[in-house]
Amino acid sequence: MDLVEKYKKYRKALVTLHGKILNMCVSKMDFEKSGEMVGIVQNKKMILESPEEKDAIYDFNIYEKIKMGKNSLSEYIEQATATNELEEELLVTMKASGASLYEIVTVEKENGIVMLKDILNDIGAVKVIDIGLSGSLDENLLVFTRLLHLDDFSMTSGLGFILPADHKPYLIKRSRKLMKKINSGDPSVDRFIAFFKLNRSDGLPIILEKIK
Repeated sequence: MDLVEKYKKYRKALVTLHGKILNMCVSKMDFEKSGEMVGIVQNKKMILESPEEKDAIYDFNIYEKIKMGKNSLSEYIEQATATNELEEELLVTMKASGASLYEIVTVEKENGIVMLKDILNDIGAVKVIDIGLSGSLDENLLVFTRLLHLDDFSMTSGLGFILPADHKPYLIKRSRKLMKKINSGDPSVDRFIAFFKLNRSDGLPIILEKIK
């Protein structure tokens, strides 16, 4: 099995897992609370400006520790059993994942491969396979995403905010100021909310992925 086919297999399994976690561990009240935390609730309604924001809110509810220091992913792991080895592998990888701002080093659109370098943590380039994201990126862009690191490659959780690379110094400085202002007690939560806001003010369109 080549890497793209393997990626598609893992992506489908990840989408299924996300659905299970959202159905089992995320209530309507949880969604409302997350919307308030991110600052997108107006007149008791969550206002989303794009499909990427909807995916981001799902990601926020699954991965970020916004439930008394826990996340829905951990709750799911405690309550459910993986149905196969692939799900078991993904759950371990998901638990270890984190969201950050990445610089695009190279893009191979024909293979769906993007080499990403973590700017905020000064980590070397990582090989990421993401068919949809690779079609939206080039070396003049940055992406805020959550990476899941597998044996042969890394993949995104589905979260993706694209930002202009020439705004990098401003984005880093502004994100730090926003995080300090948000001050939820969890730097990861603060970072997510900060870049959600920065995506609204400085973000660029993204091509949504469809797995066949």
